Amino acid sequence: MKKNKVKKELTDGELAEIVRNFDAERYGEIMERYQGKLFAYLYRLIGSREETQDILQDIFIKVYKNLKSYDKTRKFSSWIYRIAHNEAVNHIKRKSLKRFIPWEDIASTKDKLEMVSSEESADKAWLRKEIGREVNMAMEKLPLKYRQVLALRYYADKSYQEIGKILGKSVNTVGTLISRAKKKLAQESRYFRKRSFY
Repeated sequence: MKKNKVKKELTDGELAEIVRNFDAERYGEIMERYQGKLFAYLYRLIGSREETQDILQDIFIKVYKNLKSYDKTRKFSSWIYRIAHNEAVNHIKRKSLKRFIPWEDIASTKDKLEMVSSEESADKAWLRKEIGREVNMAMEKLPLKYRQVLALRYYADKSYQEIGKILGKSVNTVGTLISRAKKKLAQESRYFRKRSFY
């Protein structure tokens, strides 16, 4: 009787260790795990699909080249997001872009409007679109440092500790940045002011 062998899925850190020591061909698995997540995060900061794709390729090249320096005592996702963060900031500085995060991605679950369903009236759909436009305009006015913490917290779903590691800031500083970002967003948007977002 054959025993069924359950294949244990490797953690990101374990996979990185295998790639850097034994099997470079398995790097594709790391790319598969992070391509969608990083693309979505970067796109919120950059706003262009083509530019985001180019930056993502650069990030994966940089990650591969730097795997030897990856400290396996650190969380792999924080390490790769840190590289992505640095590349995005450098790109934005070069291009002097001012982008925004869509309002759906920075509002907490309790603050989100209900998704438009097929039963919703045209009035509700129009109202939702108008609120989204207003909040997007408010987001455009936020400095990059605030857009970054909001994207990491509410879109990438990172903890304060992870955000701190990615941005190279203390947990207290991250909390302060998020609090200030929410207040600034509320000042710019009636939608968040009415809902006590901060």
